[in-house]
Amino acid sequence: MLTLGFIVLLIVLVLEHKFKLSQSNLFNWFFWTYNIGLILTAGMLAVRGTMTVVGSEPGPATAGISGLGHIFLTLGMVLLFLNLRTALKPHFRTGSGAPQVESSVL
Repeated sequence: MLTLGFIVLLIVLVLEHKFKLSQSNLFNWFFWTYNIGLILTAGMLAVRGTMTVVGSEPGPATAGISGLGHIFLTLGMVLLFLNLRTALKPHFRTGSGAPQVESSVL
């Protein structure tokens, strides 16, 4: 959960600073889709863990809802990469190659 909720969004913050990803409508779709997937996945992880500790057997709905969370996470990542592709297109059309990374960003 630390990696999915914190480190991934820190990487997105750096990409936003460098490429201004939030200027596209895809960014809003990414942000909400990814966060819904993160909440579903974390919630079902907690439910399944609680049911295991209590001694109850989790049903197939638990796996299904967790799967939906993973699908939303994957869809969010696809939207992020599509957004990143549209942000990088102007840099490659001009023939200047990949944008230079400033040392202050890293």
